[in-house]
Amino acid sequence: MLGRSLFLQLIPPFLLGTFILTFILSMDTVYKLINLIVSRGVPLGSVLLMLLYRLPQFLSVTLPIAVVITVVVVLVRLSNDLELTAMGASGLSPWQLSVPVATFGLLVTILDLGITLWMQPAGYAAYEEETLRLLRSQTAKTIRPGVLNYDFPGKVLYVESKSPNDELEGIFISDTELRPSSMVSLSSKGQLLIREKERDILLQLKQGTMHFANVEGGYRTMDFEEFQYQFRAPQLDGSQNRKVWGVSTMDLIQSDQYFGEQTRQREFQLRLTTPMTCLAFALAALTIGMVDPRRGRSNAYLQALALIIIHYILWSFSKELTIGKEPMKAVVLWVPPILIGLWGVYQIQLSHQNWRGPLEWCWDHLPFKNLSSPKT
Repeated sequence: MLGRSLFLQLIPPFLLGTFILTFILSMDTVYKLINLIVSRGVPLGSVLLMLLYRLPQFLSVTLPIAVVITVVVVLVRLSNDLELTAMGASGLSPWQLSVPVATFGLLVTILDLGITLWMQPAGYAAYEEETLRLLRSQTAKTIRPGVLNYDFPGKVLYVESKSPNDELEGIFISDTELRPSSMVSLSSKGQLLIREKERDILLQLKQGTMHFANVEGGYRTMDFEEFQYQFRAPQLDGSQNRKVWGVSTMDLIQSDQYFGEQTRQREFQLRLTTPMTCLAFALAALTIGMVDPRRGRSNAYLQALALIIIHYILWSFSKELTIGKEPMKAVVLWVPPILIGLWGVYQIQLSHQNWRGPLEWCWDHLPFKNLSSPKT
């Protein structure tokens, strides 16, 4: 009964913490998407749909952090209310207390696995499709006759007229900043094509003339029947194109058509190891939240913050180690959650034996440890 009660107490703060963390993490994306409404006139429905597609990415990051905050906050409250003391007096050991916490962490891990393995790739794929759809419609709208267009990086485009089927006439295109090596193109007609597979934009010019300088410092022209400018399709919200993130997990495992073995293994291991952090954090945060009511709660919150930072440092370091390495090196990504989980098990055993180990001794002798502790 005590285990069930503790498990149920973890759910409300977890939901609240996940909502707040996800909202904070998505603020930058929300700002960029709102800018689409103001600057490009994108419909609100499309912007909300794009935000929904990005939601799994935010959740995969915020769920582990929410687990740490939830476990520490709930156990600190139980410690201050002397409920943990009463549980210990009734014969409940730290290992028995860890069962509902580990179960909670395991369930969140399964939820996060579903997000990283299925929802997140599907969300990215849908996000890219929606971006291309908007890009196609917005590009046709932003290119207006008689108006200089700066949508293409490093280029300025001017057209005299545009037909109902979006064919351009009287085209002038040049570098934004003119240099000796710059090239200016004039064409009687042309058309913009958006290639979905290559994720780029082609400006096809027909029956025109190119003006550019030669190596001797002179000036010459060259007539052409057809000429193409290739532009990389910009992300409407300013983010980079990360195509591998939009590949389904099954395609990532079975096919190497677009990505090398090392890239596929790295991405697959990332999708597996990120959720495992939830269980590792639940075990590690258990003893952090079991505080002495007379010593205050600030130390517990500082230790929880340190745990998140240490894991992020280990994760970033292990991620860098997998770049440009053999495919089997991707297993290094398992090191951070395993280390955090083993440290949590170690601390639970110390608490069970009521023995002060070297890690706790080091924490108690830090110079700033007692700065926020209440004086008696």
